[in-house]
Amino acid sequence: MKLFFTSLLIVVLFLTSCEGRTGYLDRDQELTVSTLTEAEWLMTYADYGNGHEYTFDQETQIYRFEATGKGWLANGSFDDELMKENVSYYQWTFTTDNFTVIYMAGSVVEGYMLIEKLNSNELWVQSTQLDPVFYPNQHKTYYRFKSRKNLR
Repeated sequence: MKLFFTSLLIVVLFLTSCEGRTGYLDRDQELTVSTLTEAEWLMTYADYGNGHEYTFDQETQIYRFEATGKGWLANGSFDDELMKENVSYYQWTFTTDNFTVIYMAGSVVEGYMLIEKLNSNELWVQSTQLDPVFYPNQHKTYYRFKSRKNLR
């Protein structure tokens, strides 16, 4: 009888520990993924620290995050949607439950992006080499992007 109650207690504890976890994204996570993946992101501003700030209005870098966890980076143009040179591919994923930190790894890019602002028109990030959650006092590069939704 004691074994029965012990087994029953273990089963109840196991089932209650799984409560609320469905394996699906919540509404905020879905919104972040869809906003990030439904556009190409064209760099408009970069602050590399030490007084090195740049704005881009002709040629720029373009980031594309796909819902599959793959992405690409290319040199491109604000005016010519077809211009995509020196394309490099990467894998990406979120490292936090609130989907504010992106980890990217590929042949040209590897590191983290902490999202400061994300909406359908703008993406502002802090780029770091190490996870900014665990290493908040490291060198950061600040980037701002604008979206281009006419994807071909």
